[in-house]
This record gives sequence, structure tokens and C-alpha cells, in this order.
Amino acid sequence: MNIKISNSQRSPINNKNHLVIQRKEKLTKIRINGTAYPNNFVPNVKAAELHANYNLSNTQELPEIYQNRFKLAGRIMLKRIMGKSSFVTLQDSSGRIQLYLEKNTLGNDTYLEFKQLDIGDIIGVEGSLFKTKKGELSIRVKFIQLLTKSLRPLPDKFHGISNKELRYRERHVDLIINEDTRQTFEKRSEALNIIRKFMIKENFLEVETPMLHPIPGGAIAKPFVTHNNSLDLEMYLRISPELYLKRLIVGGFDRVFELNRNFRNEGISPYHNPEFTMVEFYAAYTNYIWMMDFTENLIKKSSMIFLANLY
Repeated sequence: MNIKISNSQRSPINNKNHLVIQRKEKLTKIRINGTAYPNNFVPNVKAAELHANYNLSNTQELPEIYQNRFKLAGRIMLKRIMGKSSFVTLQDSSGRIQLYLEKNTLGNDTYLEFKQLDIGDIIGVEGSLFKTKKGELSIRVKFIQLLTKSLRPLPDKFHGISNKELRYRERHVDLIINEDTRQTFEKRSEALNIIRKFMIKENFLEVETPMLHPIPGGAIAKPFVTHNNSLDLEMYLRISPELYLKRLIVGGFDRVFELNRNFRNEGISPYHNPEFTMVEFYAAYTNYIWMMDFTENLIKKSSMIFLANLY
């Protein structure tokens, strides 16, 4: 027997829309039965902490001293239902951990509700630690609660987001799927923090200067133009904090720096963004030789601290 499949049925876009409709229907039922987005669940531990503190045990069941109830919140990344028991991979901001759910432990109604959850849903769980026969650290779930319903399906777990431009435009999705992207964000934050601490240690005062300038200056670049309604004045997103930082030197501060955003309305690529972060600093009673040595020292010491923390 030949079965004809229409073009709409073949379309991945239509399939995705169908999944969104299904998930919205589930959300409607949740709203009818109770609170759709509860805010009464507070986690007390992260997945990475559990792996760091308890993954050294070689026993299948961890000692009784570790059988206290841990509370975690995160996103469902993998779900395997096997009759009266199931496994779930939970991902929080620190990493992933396996959950083990049993019908006998949770009760029939709660277990049926769990089976209706989708990949991408954010849940809160509470349970005790144990190790599977394969030695994987897991949580035996004794309580589960849906915290946020995911209305859109996640990208394919094996391929993620292969289009580089889409990855930059949909950062939130890339962060969910790609562990390397999350680590890049964390490393960037740490690098900026190291630079900030170094500058403060060297007696520089951190300041914030205006983002909106009446006259663009401090660098040769094309500015973004906007309009201030209250002043009825054309203004420009700053291309550099230079002129305002120099005014602070004139005002009597010996050393100032700013680690903040700049905007230059020219060129865009994966390696050049019109909006970018820059550190700029000024020091009185010095010369260009001192400035060169200081800049070299800033890069060298900050890099050494960053690499030491990295490894």
C-alpha cells in the first residue's frame, strides 16, 4: 500500500510548529489545574558540586551520611522512560547530573505527570544520591516539580546549532546546547574580573562615563546616531570614553580607568562587532614609557592569573 505524504507533513518547520502547539496545550492544562510558573522552589546545590564532592565513592550506594535530600533545579536535556522507572539528564548552570525516577517512590499520579514533561522543560527535584551499576552518580528523585514549561523544542542534541550566524543571533539556545559556549562566557567574565582587580590594586579608580555624547570624539570612527527627546538634541553613542576620562584627570584624579562598552557604526563580522567592551585608563605624572611598561605588565600578569585559574 502506498502512503502519500504531503509537502507540509515533510516540512521540519511545520513539524516544529506542531510540537509548539502541543506544548502550549499542555501549558493550558497546567494553568487550569494550578500554578503554571511556581516560584516556591529553592535549590540548595549545583550539579558540579555533587560531582566534585561525592563522585569519589566506589560503592553503588553512598554511605548513609550522604543520604540527605539534595534540591536541584535545571533543564531536562535527555529523558528515557522505561515502564515503572525512568532516567533524566538534568542540566543546571554548572553542568549535568542524572536523575532516577520510580513510579513506586513518586506515586502513580506524579509519575504520570512526569511522563508528560518535554525535553527543555525546567524542573525542580529533591532526592538522595546513589551510584548506578555503571558507576554514574545519580539522584534518586523523591519529589519533582515543573517550574517552567518550554514551548519550543531544542535543536538536535547531536548537531546543535551548526550555523555560526544563527549561534550568535540565538545565544540563549546555543548556551543550552553547547557546553563550550557556556565556558566561553564564564572565562570572559573571569578575565574581565582579573583585569578589574589588577587596575584597582594599582590604585586606579574605576569610573563610568556617559554613553550618550553630544559630540562624538576620542577616536576616528562613525558613530551611532540617536535623539534625546527631553533635550530635543541629536546625540551619539560613544565611540570612546577618552574625553570624559581626561576630564576626570583634569578634575584631580591621578589614575582612572573604565571597563565598559563602546559603539562604532562600521563593519560587522564574527571577529568585529559594532558594540564591544574595552578597557581604557589614564595616569597623571607618568610618560609614554611608563604607560608601555604598565600595559605590558597588565597583559602579562592578568594572563598568568587567568591561566593559573584555568588549569
